[in-house]
Amino acid sequence: MSEPSKQLSDPRRLLEGYLDHYREEILRKLDGFPEPEVSRVPSGWTPVAMLKHLAYVERRWFQWDFAGEQVADHMGDRDEEGALVAGESLEELKEVYLAACERSRQIAAAAQLSDVASQIGRFQPPKEPPTLGWIMFHVLEEYMRHAGHLDIARELAES
Repeated sequence: MSEPSKQLSDPRRLLEGYLDHYREEILRKLDGFPEPEVSRVPSGWTPVAMLKHLAYVERRWFQWDFAGEQVADHMGDRDEEGALVAGESLEELKEVYLAACERSRQIAAAAQLSDVASQIGRFQPPKEPPTLGWIMFHVLEEYMRHAGHLDIARELAES
């Protein structure tokens, strides 16, 4: 999916369009990635673990925080240093990721940008819950940052 039209000015459609653009961009960057289970960076994260992280970002922000859905594991498997551990294959995680993205789209479609997150997830009183618009923008920012990380990891893997 390409970027949204340069003529688009509706904030909701821009957020939805760019989120979908970067969701697909992550998968494009992983397509054909040499050894996606191998780390090429000092922190030890792998491209597969990054995909798992992004699936959990979707679950945590849209399902748990915004919609207030009960999510058994909203942070994912982590090692003793707190780094995400991906025990699944890239293909298995793609399915998890795509399902999380689709559920996020459904949740966002049923709400207004000005609607505030539930107080079930991280935003229990006295914390002020963010709006859906803020959450969508925050998740978009996360995608943009991690797409850049994958660019660097791919460059290192192919050098």
